[in-house]
Amino acid sequence: MDHVKAAGLLDAYFKGELDRPTMREMNQHFKDCEACRSQIRLRKAHLTGSRAGSPEGAASPEIQAQMARNRDLLVKILLVMLAAWFIWRLKK
Repeated sequence: MDHVKAAGLLDAYFKGELDRPTMREMNQHFKDCEACRSQIRLRKAHLTGSRAGSPEGAASPEIQAQMARNRDLLVKILLVMLAAWFIWRLKK
């Protein structure tokens, strides 16, 4: 299945309106098409977020993990800055 046809069927794919042979063709296309896989991830994230009703629920587990790592890194940076300031103040 070519990309244009697959992209036109994405709504029907998400609604579960496709017959089995077309569904197989779509799944085969998804294996080779990063653009369609990206669209699927975006739509799934949107559906998950709209069902959860909270901003945190809208993020995928991978994004939540990255946010936690970034938060931990920020805390470490702030602690180092605070320690440096404290040492600087002691030397005055």
